[in-house]
Amino acid sequence: MKRITRALIFVLALATVLGSFAGCSTGDRSGGASSGEGKAAESSQAPVEKKKLTFWYLWGGDEGKTVDAAIKTYNDQSDKYEVEGLSVPDSQKIMTSISAGNGPDVTDDFSNNVGKYASAGILEPLDDYVKNSGYDLNDFIPTAIQSCQMDGKLYAMPISTNLEALYYNKTLLKQAGYNEPPKTMEEMYEMAVKTTKVNSDGTLDVCGFPDFPAVYYLGNFAAAGGGGWYTDDGKPAPADSFGNRYALQLAIDYRKKFGLSNVVKFQSSGKYLDPTDPFLRGKQTFRVDGSWMGKNIKETFKSDVDYGVTYIPYPKDKPELKGRGLISSSMLYITSNSKNKEGAWDFVSWYAGKDGQLASTLKNGGFPSRLSLLEEETFKKQYDSEFYAELAKSKNLVTPPNGPKNGEYDTMVSEQTELCMNLKQDIDTTLKNIYQKGGEILG
Repeated sequence: MKRITRALIFVLALATVLGSFAGCSTGDRSGGASSGEGKAAESSQAPVEKKKLTFWYLWGGDEGKTVDAAIKTYNDQSDKYEVEGLSVPDSQKIMTSISAGNGPDVTDDFSNNVGKYASAGILEPLDDYVKNSGYDLNDFIPTAIQSCQMDGKLYAMPISTNLEALYYNKTLLKQAGYNEPPKTMEEMYEMAVKTTKVNSDGTLDVCGFPDFPAVYYLGNFAAAGGGGWYTDDGKPAPADSFGNRYALQLAIDYRKKFGLSNVVKFQSSGKYLDPTDPFLRGKQTFRVDGSWMGKNIKETFKSDVDYGVTYIPYPKDKPELKGRGLISSSMLYITSNSKNKEGAWDFVSWYAGKDGQLASTLKNGGFPSRLSLLEEETFKKQYDSEFYAELAKSKNLVTPPNGPKNGEYDTMVSEQTELCMNLKQDIDTTLKNIYQKGGEILG
């Protein structure tokens, strides 16, 4: 999907912050076809009036039009349910309406909110629906399903996934004598320093390090180093995490070498995915960004930057960490007070199914949550699809465990790491605070 604003909002909420569907009662429940995905049986009897469902979605503009078209596709092939779609690009308004009992049957959001919403009791658990309908989850990227779970229970269905990788400017690397992208963090840092160009007043003309946008790279670098801000059981990261320390040290080393104020000034000189974006202007060597980046470079902004994309580097002597990075999802969920939960599941299961994602996720240029869709021609025509298809199959992808207070914890982590990267707090204190304050928040 087009990621100019929604992806950035998502990552801010997640880091710093961050459907699969079959028919309900008849048809193949393998996760591909359903009662909705086949033609309604012919009958000489008068048509039965369909039951109504409401679906509120956050999308607007061209993306909203694609959602509307997908809804129509579902309605045309369903003989039991009729979905009424409504664009409501305000998650707080949706939450308020659900709490008041007059919200939709189905809505969409991001996987990092699963813990918060599930603990508030507004998500309908889906495990029984999956079991009773025989819905096959094996076609999904495993971590995409995990991103929609809390405490082992499934509360939403992933309809697209968000993967990040390292983008690089080929021209800038060649000018510095490099013909290949970095494999290790040490190689990347060396290249970042050599490709940084400084003006006479000390300000940066070209930023070699991926310190723009700031919200993307730190969490991915921590994960790529074997760390992360959560343990596997959802507890705060230990203060001695090698990956977390490594990620912070890289950022601090670069900022100290070229001057914190110069890096900050460079960051403020452009806007993300805007004509002033430094990577689009050929003023940034490395960039951590998502699968939507290629389309934005070549089509939305028609930039002539010669770019490539590769795995986020791993620390030297740790090649087993290749392909390690963060993954999250856009998802659909059924509200716990839905008046037609069976119908809602029929729609959700279709939307996250192959036909649904072909009509929605892939139509919008987004990255599917189903592995089989990586073989579809529609997907293969997307920018950098071959690389991202390989990345999606990596066994090293990780997603933070969902919990009721993840949002509060993520905010604290963001505050602590910002202090550290702005040279107002050392790394030891930062990691110690994250562990101790995180224990108080997460328990």
